[in-house]
Amino acid sequence: MDEYAPHECRGYLVTLQSALLAECQQITEPKEFARANIIEVGCAYGATTSQISDYWPHNREVLGVDSNKNAINYAFTFVADEKMDFAYADVEDQSTFDLTWAGKFDWVFSSQALFFVRDHAAALRNLMWCVKPGGKCFIAVPAAKPADFHAAAKKVIGADCWKQNFQPITDLVSDIIEANCNRLWFHHPHADRVYSALLEQVGYQILHTKLFDFRYIFSSQDEYKACLRCLIRKPLQYIPEEKREQVMKEFQKAAYKKAKKTPGGSVIWNLKYVMVLAKRPEL
Repeated sequence: MDEYAPHECRGYLVTLQSALLAECQQITEPKEFARANIIEVGCAYGATTSQISDYWPHNREVLGVDSNKNAINYAFTFVADEKMDFAYADVEDQSTFDLTWAGKFDWVFSSQALFFVRDHAAALRNLMWCVKPGGKCFIAVPAAKPADFHAAAKKVIGADCWKQNFQPITDLVSDIIEANCNRLWFHHPHADRVYSALLEQVGYQILHTKLFDFRYIFSSQDEYKACLRCLIRKPLQYIPEEKREQVMKEFQKAAYKKAKKTPGGSVIWNLKYVMVLAKRPEL
């Protein structure tokens, strides 16, 4: 299992997934999910996969895939059942896909995992390979990052004293530090159109796009700190072990200082997400 507990970001991710599933329901018909095979990209430890399975109980199967092998092992052991399965896959590398996935799925669902890929064209082509002709995908990716997270990342992760440690993950660290995460659609007034153009370029037919406002209030400072830890888990692992807790405390302190809060002191994240409903054209 990963160094940190599997449910650090659970509240945030489950709430986001619930909001997105409700949005998807508004622009689709329930019959589209009857006896459907669904693949969820970026399933992590399986909680969001369970939500999909529960939301459309008449589907045939939901397969959750993720590039985190520890997360997949957890989900396969503790979450999988007769209607949910889990598998390791790197969406940028089709050689990690099972050959039986070719043209198998009626739906692709991804709530934010595609944000993290480097080669979007390759990932989207690989997912199209999995979808039946006429099959659909519902994709959401963030179009902004929390201002408090960004401020803390620049101050702590971007500090000169740590640069040497991050040589193996310079691209990831650059994404964390840069305001636009090196993504063309970030902070764009028509971010949904910019992102949907990526799907069109590899052959998808766009059916619906939307910029979606997502508001999340953390239940406690502990939940907020745990979520921050989850988001910088990978770079934190490149810091000498004896320094990690010190760095994490500095990061949490810097973020909390900049965070927007309710009158009661609870941290609020107000974010924009791009939502795209698209389909693989009929043959």
